[in-house]
Amino acid sequence: MENEILLGVAGLPVLHSKSPLMFEAIFKTLKLKGSYIRLCAKNAEEIARIFRELKFNGMNITAPFKEKIFHHINFPSNDAKALGSVNTVIADNEALRGENTDIFGVTEPLLLRLKSLKGKNCLVLGAGGAGIAAAYGLRQNGADVIILNKFQEEGQGAAKKTDSRFANLYMLSSLIKDADVVINTIPYEAGSLDISNIKKGAIFFDATYKKSHYRNLAEGLQFSFIGGEEWLIHQGIHACRHFLNFCPERQLLENALNQQKENPSIISLVGFMASGKSSTGVALAQRLNFDFVDTDAIIENKMNMTIREIFEKFGEEKFREIESSVLLELSDRKNLVLSCGGGIILREENRKFLKEKTIPFWLYTSMEETLKRVNDDSRPLLKNISSSEELNVMFERRKNLYASLYGTLIVSTEDPTKTAELIYEEIRLSL
Repeated sequence: MENEILLGVAGLPVLHSKSPLMFEAIFKTLKLKGSYIRLCAKNAEEIARIFRELKFNGMNITAPFKEKIFHHINFPSNDAKALGSVNTVIADNEALRGENTDIFGVTEPLLLRLKSLKGKNCLVLGAGGAGIAAAYGLRQNGADVIILNKFQEEGQGAAKKTDSRFANLYMLSSLIKDADVVINTIPYEAGSLDISNIKKGAIFFDATYKKSHYRNLAEGLQFSFIGGEEWLIHQGIHACRHFLNFCPERQLLENALNQQKENPSIISLVGFMASGKSSTGVALAQRLNFDFVDTDAIIENKMNMTIREIFEKFGEEKFREIESSVLLELSDRKNLVLSCGGGIILREENRKFLKEKTIPFWLYTSMEETLKRVNDDSRPLLKNISSSEELNVMFERRKNLYASLYGTLIVSTEDPTKTAELIYEEIRLSL
């Protein structure tokens, strides 16, 4: 499993991302062994570190890190340089290469509807990384662009960078009367804007795909609405080209996004030994007002033996059988935080359960941090490990199995309440 492809998306929040659905479909189509996970990152430095430690092949970058990650890129493309923003990072030996495919996420859906963007009056709402990419792509196609932003300095900087004009956001109601295209990059959480003066027949393109304030207004106000899923698909096609040298069909990705299922009500915590799963799980369950279950604790109670004693008396294979049966017994539970033993992912049926029946979070610590934390004799598999190199080999064998759950990776801190709070916020904001 060493040669499996590892891709992902980094952001804060990131649990809402539908990119894993698209790339799972791509892997299946290409018959490739690979995984695509979410990385709940605290900062751009952490993204670059995790990228290298886990040997990612590529990673998409979403808010709020598109501009911040730029400073960690060794080889940015010309478009990325012009924008000072990267949404696609590719491994290049030990270096990082950066691209910006958001440009295509904006322009290609519009060009499917309009023969040309040349001379079109376009408004871009918001001056963050997505807004800058939108304005840049529109200008590259000959459109007349005004960036509207609440904060003047930020908006003027974005306008200068993209050869666009700037106006304050309060001018929207008057400027929107003449706009052929409106691109909204302002997050849903910021609230809705008054677009009642929008021109009949205009196109309103909302970058957010979690929810939209504007989708249901289209029929009444007689404008065409484009949802953020199309932006996601088209930038994803070009990201895939950089990651895998393959351009998937648009229909493949549309079908993948339409297959999203209802979110399970079990939150599972997986990860290598000493990653803080149990202590984080207790804190998270309290925060969510969920029940808490630890698979190792259930097994010890069931067998009236410690995990080490079970290994010594019955062996690992028997322990894994018991572990699988315990997991299956939990399938009907609701509102549950489930802390899993580090090796639970070794069995395929367990991975299937965790991927399909739970929302998995992978608690990750570096090998250096793991070695600091492993200081007791309660872990049976450490009995036969005599060096940090052997421990690292064990982790490398399991890394792709953790990733195969298509879950969300969170770097586990020494304070489990902080890790639990990060997970809680992901759940609160994304589900």
